[in-house]
Amino acid sequence: MMNDAPERDLRTLVVPRWGRLVEPGDRYEPNRLLDRDGVTVEAVAVYFQELLAAGKAPSTVRSYGMDVLR
Repeated sequence: MMNDAPERDLRTLVVPRWGRLVEPGDRYEPNRLLDRDGVTVEAVAVYFQELLAAGKAPSTVRSYGMDVLR
C-alpha cells in the first residue's frame, strides 16, 4: 500500500499549549485539568469525579486527562 502523504520533519513541529494537567495533592481530586489561563475546566472536573466515584484509579483518571489534552 502506497502512502501519498507528504513527509514531515516532526522535530520542527510546534504544538501550542492549550492547557495542562496538575496534581493538587487531594485524594478526592488527584488530577485537575486547567485551561491555558490556569482556570479549572469544570466539565472535565465533573467527569474526573464521576470516574473516581465509579471506582477508577487515580492513574486511570490521569491517563484520561492526558487524552483530553491531546
